[in-house]
Amino acid sequence: MRLNIRTLPGSLFARMALILLLGLSSAQLVSLWLQWGERATVVSAARGQNFVDRVVEAVRVLEAEGPSRRQAAMAALQYGALRVSMIGADQVSPDTGRRPMQAMINTRLGAEHEIRAVGESAGFGMQQRGNARRGVDVRLRDGQWVRLSFSGEAAAPAWSNELIVRLAVTLAIVMLVVMVAVRQATRPLQQLAHAADRFGRDLDAAPLVIEGPTETRRAAEAFNRMQERIKRLIDERARALASVSHDLRTPLTRLRLRTELVGDEKLRDQLGADLDAMAAMIDVTLDYLRGLQDSEAVRAIDINALLDSMSEDALVLGRTVCIEGQALSPYSGRLSALRRALQNLIDNAIKYGASIRVQIVDCATELRISVQDQGPGIGPGELTKVTEPYYRTDTSRNSATGGTGLGLSIVKDIALGHGGELLLENRPEGGLCATLRLPRT
Repeated sequence: MRLNIRTLPGSLFARMALILLLGLSSAQLVSLWLQWGERATVVSAARGQNFVDRVVEAVRVLEAEGPSRRQAAMAALQYGALRVSMIGADQVSPDTGRRPMQAMINTRLGAEHEIRAVGESAGFGMQQRGNARRGVDVRLRDGQWVRLSFSGEAAAPAWSNELIVRLAVTLAIVMLVVMVAVRQATRPLQQLAHAADRFGRDLDAAPLVIEGPTETRRAAEAFNRMQERIKRLIDERARALASVSHDLRTPLTRLRLRTELVGDEKLRDQLGADLDAMAAMIDVTLDYLRGLQDSEAVRAIDINALLDSMSEDALVLGRTVCIEGQALSPYSGRLSALRRALQNLIDNAIKYGASIRVQIVDCATELRISVQDQGPGIGPGELTKVTEPYYRTDTSRNSATGGTGLGLSIVKDIALGHGGELLLENRPEGGLCATLRLPRT
């Protein structure tokens, strides 16, 4: 039977434990079945041997007694399941040939006797099973036929309670050992996953401890090398950003000074506007790139107080931010990054209406902050594209609602940096709903 992977538990520990336990349980059941069959065979063989012994004993006693005393001897032999009776020649069972049982009886008697199997024992061997009646007709030395049979046999004895308890204890010990072994085998993978998650949240996270078996040590060493290379690349990019920031601002400053020397006022204003746009684009781009390598420390953040302060700031500008719900407890994150992400979402919503609604849904596993606007929304085909750097929808390519196309990209990167995600969807009544989903760990 093919095992359906989709029906297995999600974690590797649970899958390995389940597969091993199923295998061990199946092996235990097969072993019990084989033992039961062997036990029944041994019991049947022992009963057959006992029957032969009883027949041999009875024949010797009857042959030792004279015809006049055999009735008394037969009465003494009638005990247990053995039944002994004299029969006439016309009552003798038909001859079915020599069988192992007849040969064994003759061997034990030390002399050749005519022996015939009776009824259900006609095909009887030394390993006959079940409750079949065993019997033989034996011709004594003086020609008298005697029928010896067991009236019936009980089934093989059941398993004893003590044996069942021992088997249960053995199975419990094996299960415990399997659970411990699987836990030890999967623990390095869990540590690696946790280390990768920590590194995604904090670039200065401590490297993995190199310990355990060879494969685990190699994986830890490879992860530490990767972490070191990534940190080195980010540090180099930070130095390059500082240099680019200085090198770009210097020629822009010179151009701005030279623009003031232009005599045509209209041309001077146009050149000044272009330089302002270039400076704003450079500032936003550098700010975005710095945000990707932000190493701000994680701290407990009062989300309710943070949103209240943003609502008050928007009110000063004549915008209303309605907050529904509240965070049940402080959230562990980077304050500046989260403030920036929420401000970007609110600013983006302000472009499309004076009234913005912010909904907070909090639980033990995650915190959701949704910002809803009254704008035209985003085309279904562009919902996954607007979070790409510098991407703007066609309806946003104007000076009033345009921008550089980095606002949602910054929010998405901040969400990913906290192990969460940015979800965008169009509201049925119109407008866009941007949800910042932040997991609680």
